Formats: sequence, structure tokens, C-alpha cells
Amino acid sequence: MYNAIPIHFPNAIIISELEDQILDDFKDCGLDPENTLWATSFCSDEVNNVFHQFNDIFAGPGPFILGGISGLPFAGITGMKAFLSHVPTHGAAIIMYGPHIGVSRDGQLGQVNRHHQFGLSTCCGSLVGALSNIEHKEELPTSNPLDYQQARVIQHLYHKRKEIFSDSYPLKKATDVAYDAIHLKLTRILEAIENELTDLKIYLMGGVVINTDWDIENYFEIRNMDFRVYP
Repeated sequence: MYNAIPIHFPNAIIISELEDQILDDFKDCGLDPENTLWATSFCSDEVNNVFHQFNDIFAGPGPFILGGISGLPFAGITGMKAFLSHVPTHGAAIIMYGPHIGVSRDGQLGQVNRHHQFGLSTCCGSLVGALSNIEHKEELPTSNPLDYQQARVIQHLYHKRKEIFSDSYPLKKATDVAYDAIHLKLTRILEAIENELTDLKIYLMGGVVINTDWDIENYFEIRNMDFRVYP
């Protein structure tokens, strides 16, 4: 693992270092963490509950959950408007977002050892499952209304399948594709409601969560940082 993460994610930092960077950015932007509400658009997987220390930094309780499986912002416009309506008066919002991928102790991508399990399990299971679903299919698989979120994940990867499966590390490439989709959708959601936003500041932190075995600190590779002011 210690060699795999720098090779595949050279800019990754541990979560505690991410916390320090965000707090430094807040100082530069003139933001008060205690007057800032936080939200995430990460995968529903419990291994992504690694940001719990942010509850001690930002206004709570939090986070507001914008994401579903794979991290896509399934809460949509309605969820975003609800979250922003909860922001403290004259305060700010921070939204952290992105997909996740596991890296086991022995360096396997897409695998982690979870607490109290004796073997490895997939991570992100949604992306791994979607890749398995589309790998040998020429047509988009029929969606299941009882599995709506996974159907949307499959659709995103299906349209990039040639690019994904021609890569040396298909799951890593799929994670990149998922990141682009999450980033684009959040951007479009905010653009759709920007005329309704006043007296608000929004700090956006996008990247890839890199999950490790349960007894090792997780990592985050920053892909985008943005600060928006709505007077």
C-alpha cells in the first residue's frame, strides 16, 4: 500500500492534513468554520465516514448528505437548496465531494480490509459492480427501478467504457470518470439555482477518497478547490 498510493495518487494527503489545508484556506478566504455548515457528496459506503473530525470544526450537526452510491449527487437541486437553506445566517457552506477507491495494505486497487472482516472486500463496490456489468456488453444494460442509483452509475461508465477498459487500471480510470461526473453535476446544480442564492459563501473541495485497511489512516487526493461568493 505504501508504494501503491504514491504511484497511483501522487498528490494524495492523509485526512488530517486535508483538515489543516481546509482550515488554512478558510483563513485566506476570511471564513469562520464555526459559522459554516458542511455537506458531502461521497459514496454511501461506511468507510467514507472518515471525516468525523469535521463535526468538531464546522457548525453541526453534519454533514448534510448530497451523494448516493459512487458519490453522485443524487439529492439534486432539491437537496442542494435544502442544504443551503440550513446555512447559518451570514454564514458559509463547504461541500466536499468525489468518488472513492480502496488500496489494501498489499497494494491492491479496489480492495480494503474492513474492521472485523478476515478478508478483503471491494471498494468502491458500486464502481466495481458497474464495470463487471458493462465489460462484455455492446448495449446499455436494462435499468432496474429498484436499483436506480446503480443504473445511473452504469450509464455514466458505459459511455466511457472503451476509454476505461483500454486503460492499464480500469477501476482507477472508472474512478476518474466518476469524479468528472460528480464535479460536473454539482457545478450544474449550483448554476441552476445561483439566482436564488444571496448572502452566502460556498467553498468547494473535490477529489478522490482513498480508503485503506481499517487500521490505517485514509487519504484524499485534491482535484478541485473553488470559492464562490453570492452577495
